[in-house]
Amino acid sequence: MNKKSVLGIDLGTSAVKLLQRFSDGTIVKEKERYRKISPDGWWEAVSQAMRRMELSGVEAIGLSSQVGTYIVDGTEVLSWSDPIGAEELKKLKETYTQETFLKEISMPHPNMVSYPLPRLQYIKETYSAFQKVCQPKDFICEKLTGRCMTDPYSWRGLANLDTKEYSRKFQKDLGISEDALPQMIDFTEVAGHTLKDAVSGSSLKEGTPVYVGLNDYFASLLGMGIWNTGEMFDITGTSEHLGMIEEALDMETQMVSGPYLQHYVHYGVTGSSGASLDFGLQFWERGEVDIAESLSHKPPIFLPYLNGERAPIWDGDARGTLFGIQVGCLKEDVLYAVLEGVTFSLYHIYEKMGKKRASSLCSAGGASGNRTLGQMKAELFGIPVKIVKEHDTSALGACMVAELGTKKYQSVQEAMEDYVTIEETFYPTGAYEEQLKQRFAIYKELYPALKENMKRLGGIKS
Repeated sequence: MNKKSVLGIDLGTSAVKLLQRFSDGTIVKEKERYRKISPDGWWEAVSQAMRRMELSGVEAIGLSSQVGTYIVDGTEVLSWSDPIGAEELKKLKETYTQETFLKEISMPHPNMVSYPLPRLQYIKETYSAFQKVCQPKDFICEKLTGRCMTDPYSWRGLANLDTKEYSRKFQKDLGISEDALPQMIDFTEVAGHTLKDAVSGSSLKEGTPVYVGLNDYFASLLGMGIWNTGEMFDITGTSEHLGMIEEALDMETQMVSGPYLQHYVHYGVTGSSGASLDFGLQFWERGEVDIAESLSHKPPIFLPYLNGERAPIWDGDARGTLFGIQVGCLKEDVLYAVLEGVTFSLYHIYEKMGKKRASSLCSAGGASGNRTLGQMKAELFGIPVKIVKEHDTSALGACMVAELGTKKYQSVQEAMEDYVTIEETFYPTGAYEEQLKQRFAIYKELYPALKENMKRLGGIKS
């Protein structure tokens, strides 16, 4: 007899991750990189990963994916990282008051061009005859079940998170009919059941219920056990999210503040953490360094803006910078600078959030396994940094959604207690705090000093 299990499918930026969780807590995973960034490429990767797994005991499927990426009429892909939408965002924020945004989308509109309103405005102006717009999770849901379904949190910025429906005002103002968007249901509701063609070639059964799930960010928070107010988190990845669960919206923040299931989430998201770490590994493949030894070499300071930067500077023209290279600089010193720069980018967000006190910082994602980063964050933030055992928390959160949908657990807290394990905790020693704070002060001054030259450099035609 096949052991009962649930399956989480997490569609990331460069690869899909499938996580199968059995009733005894055992986990089996598969990952498949995309041959091409397209709807067909995404589905091909999902199908190939499913074929390599024993899925006959799967009783339910939960979904998760990147958001801010839009598919126009099933073919044209506008990635979350595309710089389009800046002018549209500016016009929207000039046209509508904060009170209108609060009424219609339950939150202040952040300075993010990847949110639905600026992107849909761009799509409307660029593809005037378009018929359908969806996001990657919506597309995978349709491939699995034949139904293009979504949840309100994946469409934050167009959905009213109180009514769990699209804002009718913004739909009308944009001239976009409800038929052009995925049908919206709550995240623990059944979107449909697997079709025969969808499971062909795999051991997954036809008719398996598929739960609509959440965006990868919120799914990751579930998979980390982040639920109560005052809990602080750091989700590493291609981009990196640093934030806290709070009791109310922060109306004055330059970051993002909006509803998170039962409370509110206040956070900033970087744009280049993953790319920066990949850059650093070119110099020192071990991936980790000794902090004390590195600081004794007076390493350079690194601005981790390889893809431009989102929070807290919101500048697509920003670029990565190594400042202070001197004779005798070693390859491992460059890696240290990169690790430090990524940590500084998070602390910069934390400053802009008001440095609200937390008892600990919970970290997840692939880079959370880097011990240098863990200790550096503990030293800089001055609090313990807890590393969750399962790094693929978005896929784990998708599994949790499926089990919440099947009513295996009576509450989210009960599910988290069963799902989430802390593998390691880093504690601050205070040994490097003064040096790190002095270096951070220089870090903050570098971008304003270089901003105009970064823009000039980008404007030079090849």
